[in-house]
Amino acid sequence: MKMSDTLRGALILGAVVVALVIGGFAVSDNGWQKVSCVGRAIVGGVSLTSIHSVCGF
Repeated sequence: MKMSDTLRGALILGAVVVALVIGGFAVSDNGWQKVSCVGRAIVGGVSLTSIHSVCGF
């Protein structure tokens, strides 16, 4: 197995996990607001460990 195949597989797996997490937030109560808050926090430079307190989860 080539290294590029391993990297490609890891990227696909990561994309699937991100899609599932976003989908889980989206179907929950106020899901789209939570997803947009996380997106704005990431773009604004908030660290991943602080997003929980910033978005009020």
